Amino acid sequence: MSKAAYLKSVAFKMDSDTLDSASKVLKANGYSLAKGMTLFLKNVAITKSVDLPDEEELENEFLFMQLKNEVNQRVADVQSGNYYTDKDLVERYGL
Repeated sequence: MSKAAYLKSVAFKMDSDTLDSASKVLKANGYSLAKGMTLFLKNVAITKSVDLPDEEELENEFLFMQLKNEVNQRVADVQSGNYYTDKDLVERYGL
């Protein structure tokens, strides 16, 4: 990259939840949002490729992560004894 190249400002709209979440991840990894975006764009320019999942793949990954978290929580509940037995359910619902 040429150091003599002119600097340009970039602005775009992004939903606040995604921006906040991404900013936290970048900060936890030692990057500012600006540095993360700069590195991403430099990578695209140098490699001439964009190795990103599409919207559907991202949504599927999000749903999978939610399911994984729910399963992990239920396993933790069972391991800590926080669950209903068959007897509890019969008494509770009159089955």
